[in-house]
Amino acid sequence: MCRLLALAAPRPTTLAEVLGPEQLAAFRGLSGLHADGWGTAWVEGGQVRRVRDALPVQRSRHGSTALGERASTARLVHLRLATSGMTVGHDNSHPFLHEGVAFAHNGSVPSVPLLESMVGARHLAGVRGSTDSERIFALVRRHADDGADLATAAALATRQLREAFPAASLNAVLLSADELVVVHASEAAPVPMADLLAGGLAPADLPLDHAEAYYRMSWLRRRDGAVVFTSAGIDTTGWTPLPPASITTVRLDTLQVRTRDLAAAAAAVA
Repeated sequence: MCRLLALAAPRPTTLAEVLGPEQLAAFRGLSGLHADGWGTAWVEGGQVRRVRDALPVQRSRHGSTALGERASTARLVHLRLATSGMTVGHDNSHPFLHEGVAFAHNGSVPSVPLLESMVGARHLAGVRGSTDSERIFALVRRHADDGADLATAAALATRQLREAFPAASLNAVLLSADELVVVHASEAAPVPMADLLAGGLAPADLPLDHAEAYYRMSWLRRRDGAVVFTSAGIDTTGWTPLPPASITTVRLDTLQVRTRDLAAAAAAVA
C-alpha cells in the first residue's frame, strides 16, 4: 500500500512549482505513515532516470532535491507502506526500472505464486526483489514483448490480474521517455485498515481521505498545460477523480491526455 504522484509538464518543472509548497509538504508528510521506502523516476535528456531508497523520503539524502528542487518534464513518485509480510529493502523500493520504463504500484495481490505463473520464467528472471509489484511489472513487460505498446500492455496485464484477483488494487503509474501511463483499477479493493493502523494510529488520525477513499486517484490540468496525478492524502479540491477501471495516457511531447475504459483498451487487441 503506497502513495503515488506523477506529473507531465511543457517545460522542466519541479513538484514544488506544480503543487505549491504546502501541498508538496503535505505529500512528503505522508511518509510518516508510508515509511518503508520511497523512490522517483523522471525524464532527463531523453532518458528515464531513477532514485530509490529503503528509508522514508524525509530521511533520505536524495529526498529534498528530487521532490522539491530537481526540475523535469515528467516525473513519478512513490511512497511505500509495505504489505504485511513484505520485506523492506532497496530492491523492494519502487519505482522499478527496466529498459527505459519505470513502474510504481499501489496495492497488493493475495497470491504471489499464482502471479508468478502468469509471468513465466523468462520474465521472472529479471526480477530482483520479493514484491508482488515487481512481478506485476514483469507481467506488463511480457505483454509488451509480445508486441503491445506500453499502455496496451498495462491494460492487458491489469485485465489478466483482475480476473484472478478481483478485489485487488492494481493502481499503477508507468513512465517512459515518451509517455506517462496511469492505471486506476481498485474500485473493489477494501481500504487496508489493518495495515494503516498497524503503527498505532487511531482511525481519526489517518491522513486526509485514507479511511474513506484510500485507493482513489485524481488528476488536474494546470493553466500552463501541465498535468498532475495523485493518490488520496492531499487536498484535491478542484481536481477530477479518475474513472474507475480506467487507463490514462499522457503524451509527453503534446501533453495530450486520453482516458479509456480498461476493458475496452485491453479488448482492442484481444
